[in-house]
Amino acid sequence: MFGNRQPDVTHDYGPGLRKWGHDYTIMGIHDGGKRLNVSGWGDGLREGHYILLQQGDGSTRYLIKEVSYYSDPDDMWKAVLIFAPRKQRIQNAAPGHGEDGS
Repeated sequence: MFGNRQPDVTHDYGPGLRKWGHDYTIMGIHDGGKRLNVSGWGDGLREGHYILLQQGDGSTRYLIKEVSYYSDPDDMWKAVLIFAPRKQRIQNAAPGHGEDGS
């Protein structure tokens, strides 16, 4: 399914990066937050990429399982995301704020 995926492509929608034309809305939360239905704006999202969503002062990483773009506006998308915690601590991350997706 992800055979053409570039490794570790990440789209950052975390704190301070949400703005006009680069934002999202969570439409549904499933399996205790492990699966999300999201709509948003921004170019370049592909199945198999990762996306960082704001969580408090930090961010949580999700795998883009499915994504489709609308025709108008053409940068608006809807996606199914799967929780994908990061495997290693991010340098300078405060405990509980993004180092492992929690």
